[in-house]
Amino acid sequence: MGPSIVPGTCVSFVLQRAARVEPLQILRCGESVVLIIFLPTDHPGIVVRCRIEAEYRDLSRFRWHLVRDMNHRRSAWVIAALVLLLALCGWSISGADGAHRAINGGMPRSGEAIISQEAMWRWFGARPLQPVDMPSLFHLLADISRRAGLPRAPDLYYVAATSKMNGYAIGGPERSAIILTEGLLRSMTVGEIAGILAHEIAHIGNNDAWAMGWAAALLRAIELISLNGLAWLRVQGAGAAPARPLAILLRAAPALGQLLCLALSRIRELDADAAALELTGSSHGLIAALDKLELHHTGSAVRLAAMCEDGPTWLLRSHPATSERVGTLLNLAH
Repeated sequence: MGPSIVPGTCVSFVLQRAARVEPLQILRCGESVVLIIFLPTDHPGIVVRCRIEAEYRDLSRFRWHLVRDMNHRRSAWVIAALVLLLALCGWSISGADGAHRAINGGMPRSGEAIISQEAMWRWFGARPLQPVDMPSLFHLLADISRRAGLPRAPDLYYVAATSKMNGYAIGGPERSAIILTEGLLRSMTVGEIAGILAHEIAHIGNNDAWAMGWAAALLRAIELISLNGLAWLRVQGAGAAPARPLAILLRAAPALGQLLCLALSRIRELDADAAALELTGSSHGLIAALDKLELHHTGSAVRLAAMCEDGPTWLLRSHPATSERVGTLLNLAH
């Protein structure tokens, strides 16, 4: 018997004589899945029979963690690419010192957005919701916040717009708010609202507002240094052959930075979906909510056949296509 990969998983290894069997067998035993893998050894005619047994729930949870870990790695790669692009722009102007100054100047300023009733009204036209207004909604919010490990539940606000269906979050784990439109509250079922709340709480728990703010600060620095660098090259004589590659880099840098920021936004959205699935234990509510939102915003239902968009237009999206989000949730859930 070997160690478990996932809690509740049993793994065993047995040496046996080789037989004509499939190298991988997948069997179902009640609520469990059994994987049998035959591995070759240095001894002719002898194989290692590896048997892995786990419950569907444990395998799903393990898969969610793998997907979320990959999302976090991709986010780190995008941020690293933005920092590298900024350093290259600075280096192209004044070498190593320029790269150092560019990175220092591009770091985001500390400080969180002030979340107050006055600010929420000024920014979004949103009014606060109180537990006495919608007790079941606040109970749902508290339960999901507790599962997410937030130190405090987000404040709830609503926008009196019956014709709009939207929800978004601001702030981080220490202080946050979720804004829901009246149209969304009236049109969604309890399960669908739970999926939306879990998605927004995942954004808060992941501190996505801070991550996107960091990316935006890096992009602004790239745009500024690119503009200054192009002006400097003109003064130095941009027509000279050695300056042409630098001019190409500086002209392309803002567009490349924007594409990286959009990619980061798409990654964080897919990760919030995966986290919402983990928080609620079900994909039905969020998928149904996404279906309703797609129908409301585009007038057509989600088409899973269109999961992979043709052409480069998907690069210009801040959010993945709804079909991609639904398809990903279905794959994670099953």
